[in-house]
Amino acid sequence: MWTCKIVRYKPPIIQKLIRNRSQAVITKALTEESSSDINHLKVGENIHGFQVLDIKDIPVFNLKAVQLQHERTKAYYLHLYRNDSNNVFSINFRTTPKDSRGLPHILEHIVLCGSKLYPVRDPFFKMLNRSLATFMNAMTGSDYTIYPFSTQNPADFRNLQKIYLDAVFRPNLDILDFMQEGWRLENENLHDINSKLIIKGVVFNEMKGAFSENESLLMQKLQNLILPDHTYGVISGGDPLMIPNLTWEDLKNFHKECYHPSNARFYSYGNFPITPTLEYLNSEYLSKYEYQPPNHTIVPPQVRWKEGRNEHITCRFENMREPFEKQNTICISLVMSDIIDIYETFLVGFITELLVKGPNSAFYKSMIEPNFSGGFTPCTGFDTQPLDSVFTIGLQGLKNTDFDKVVAIFDKTIDEVIANGFEQKHIESVLHSYEIGIKHETSNFGLNLLFGLTPILNHNGNVVTALEVDKSIGQLKNELAADNKYLQKVVEKYFKNNQHRLILTMSPHKEYEKQQLKLENKLLSEKTKKLADSDKKVIYEKAHELLTQQSKEQNINLLPTLQMEDINSDIERSPCEKIKCGPVPTQINVANTNGITYFKGIINTSELTAEQQMLLPLLCYIVTKMGTKDLDYREFDSLVSRKTAGLNLDIHIAESLYQLHSYEPGIIVSSYCLDDNIDSMWNIWEQIFNIPQLKNVQRFQMLVQLYMANLTHGLADSGHIYAMQAASGLVSGAGYQKELLTGLQHIAYMKRLVQTSSYDAMLTELSNIARMLFDKNKLRCSLNVSQSSKAKVFHAYEKFINNLPGNTFGKPNENAYSTTKVWTPTDSVNCQHHVLNVPVYYCSKAVLTVPYTDADYAKLRVLARLLSAKYLHPELREKQGAYGGGARLGPDGVLSFFSYRDPHSFKTLDVFDNTQSWIQKELGNMTSQDILEAKLGVFQAVDAPIPPSSKGNNEFIRGITPDVLQRHRAQIMTVDHSGLQRVSEKFLDNKDTVIAGKVLLGPKNEKADPIKRSGELWTVLDNEYAFHQM
Repeated sequence: MWTCKIVRYKPPIIQKLIRNRSQAVITKALTEESSSDINHLKVGENIHGFQVLDIKDIPVFNLKAVQLQHERTKAYYLHLYRNDSNNVFSINFRTTPKDSRGLPHILEHIVLCGSKLYPVRDPFFKMLNRSLATFMNAMTGSDYTIYPFSTQNPADFRNLQKIYLDAVFRPNLDILDFMQEGWRLENENLHDINSKLIIKGVVFNEMKGAFSENESLLMQKLQNLILPDHTYGVISGGDPLMIPNLTWEDLKNFHKECYHPSNARFYSYGNFPITPTLEYLNSEYLSKYEYQPPNHTIVPPQVRWKEGRNEHITCRFENMREPFEKQNTICISLVMSDIIDIYETFLVGFITELLVKGPNSAFYKSMIEPNFSGGFTPCTGFDTQPLDSVFTIGLQGLKNTDFDKVVAIFDKTIDEVIANGFEQKHIESVLHSYEIGIKHETSNFGLNLLFGLTPILNHNGNVVTALEVDKSIGQLKNELAADNKYLQKVVEKYFKNNQHRLILTMSPHKEYEKQQLKLENKLLSEKTKKLADSDKKVIYEKAHELLTQQSKEQNINLLPTLQMEDINSDIERSPCEKIKCGPVPTQINVANTNGITYFKGIINTSELTAEQQMLLPLLCYIVTKMGTKDLDYREFDSLVSRKTAGLNLDIHIAESLYQLHSYEPGIIVSSYCLDDNIDSMWNIWEQIFNIPQLKNVQRFQMLVQLYMANLTHGLADSGHIYAMQAASGLVSGAGYQKELLTGLQHIAYMKRLVQTSSYDAMLTELSNIARMLFDKNKLRCSLNVSQSSKAKVFHAYEKFINNLPGNTFGKPNENAYSTTKVWTPTDSVNCQHHVLNVPVYYCSKAVLTVPYTDADYAKLRVLARLLSAKYLHPELREKQGAYGGGARLGPDGVLSFFSYRDPHSFKTLDVFDNTQSWIQKELGNMTSQDILEAKLGVFQAVDAPIPPSSKGNNEFIRGITPDVLQRHRAQIMTVDHSGLQRVSEKFLDNKDTVIAGKVLLGPKNEKADPIKRSGELWTVLDNEYAFHQM
């Protein structure tokens, strides 16, 4: 997986180091501390070839950091001991390509395609179903490649460790894997040697898809242009126009240069003992290498410019965004500190938040409130991934005549900050966000640590200093106390007197797609014009050799696996108390919340009209941003930021566990705060419930414009999610409601609304809806608290409920359900093609099955996992070149097939339709091990770690009680061949009784007319998303 992301707002060590104690112990993992080997370690001693360099307690995160170095190879090892059952292991390499052919990215794919100990095609994907991993992946950044996994099971940990280590140090690097994962020439018709040659390959298609999103293109060009001198000046993931210049020999040489232990950093986290890892690592791998200085991968600091630069790039017109003339973007970027300077980088990150976060920030006031843009670009913030950190402020949704105005506003804003400083309350709110962030507990703390520390590890920075976040916060507080102009001086240094500044502008070009296609065709022509008939024959034969390998039976028994006895048959039951507070049903979950109180509430919206329901997403977005009766929006935001971690409102659609098409409609509200601030948090929600100040039309208009701009952010990156949701909406009542309120139909609705309604009318209607909904009789709540604070929290909660609008003795909210039946044609399948201006497709087919409590639900869940691994992955990714694909069973009983960044459309839908034929042919050959693997894949999700903040969520949000979950668990364990055969025949046989829908999301299909497809009723939605200014 290639990643090109800029960390917004928060510096990574603050953002990633969100504290957790994994509570899940469903698997037979270690449940007691395993620190005996850690407690006996001493600085300077040698353990299995590793010298202990340092041992340091990090009290702020309740962990112990152990740094080691392998004496023979100088390989660095960081172990973070913490009594957390969700253990992590990762192998990191510094990978610094000098061109954009995608060397590190394609190598990342290919090393996972088989190794010396495990000569099985694609062991990585096969281990996804032989493990209970809570995370498995591999990632290529601009200057590193990492291979992380996490699991709660000790045997699983050792199994995955062996797979990963052999993959990176002894991969097969087979030419056929290079052709499959990287790139190849292949006949368009595999069975016709005279058919047109085309370029195929998983990474080739992945990167075409990645750069189909203008935001990704902007982020990549931004880094290339502001840090041009070394590896950041190229595209580590690969430029689709450069990838076909990569050779297999170059790939093997890159592996030899970069995947050496001397260039590696090892990382582990959790409560498993470290000694077995050190012993295995040394005896099986590191002892067989000699030290090789990794000088060739060192990244030098960027030479600083003596004057700023201006660059302009073009991009595709996005048909779901603003009008053509308003799709211009500008970014102003400055190179800041070296990330190895931990405190200086922390300081710039802190100032970044002061400048861009929320309505009290300087750039929000000067750039967003004038309402001439579509808001900040996603790359706005502070990027600490490269060696030289980069600050960026960007605006989107502009006219190209606005560019000079934005630059002038930037310079003026910085001058005003230097002259006037920052408001004290704003400084306090950012400090508070750091402090509560440290205490908040999540389920993936070890992984967050890894992702936050990787850039520092990569450049040999001081990880202990990076971990000691509390000391950086303390130093900042001391500096602020000693010098009231301290922050202004830092702003002047980095934002005013800094010549390394890039102004990058981007505009759509009407011919962009044609230009890209022309370049791709030119590349293809260059690759094929000199081919002799003998060369074409070799290409034809190699393609068939690859197809044969892809279809060949694999001896997966070579791979380690867990067994059913590694899974506990019983669920973990957490303390849960249900009471009534006045008319409000309340669930209290006692957990180790580390001094934080978590609040969730669900407001039932079933009494709203259909038109009012359509406005709910907009209400959720604006209601906490408009101010209240006593505070304007800036004052209210300041209060919220200083007393809580923020207020959240979102659409709630909980599918019935017992009946198809039935669901609970609502709004879910949530927040959390330090226990000391509990009275303030209830007071803040009181102000929202007692009718917020929905009167400022100018403010509302600006928020609507920001909402519209945000609606389509990341659409191409999440295209498969949108396609599955749209397809589900064709067959399921709950799915239809989700599609209306959160899917492509919501985007279309909002664009129509903005074009046809006045802002005054919209705001008046939203005010009416708020009065109807913010009523205690429509509310039910959940509290997650520690035992020590329970009494105090509940006493304050009772006062909060008493002060809410509504009848204290009225009818309580008891999960009122709505039922929506969707129209389905009687003699054909309902299908939609949503035209999106991107070069790849996202395909989905939805089949309506059974509700959650039906005995067949567990069988279908296992079947979906089996189909993903055994049928859809080989067909869609390996053979067709899609980046991903699979099948999922949703909570609404919809079985969804999907593909991601797919070069094909109807060919993929045919693969979905042929599922039952494949099952009839192959299921009889499936072993009990194959079915076990599918079950393990299901249990990865069922037994995912649950942090204290989420205890009881299943029951509160969806009504899944421990007893219901236990029954479902038992049903999964007993799934067998006959059950899978029966449900596949019942739901996948393409017969008239099966309710199905299909969706394509992607470009117009010039080669095939969907209307002519037999048995399918197609609707093509093209101008549905066209946006016209009012």
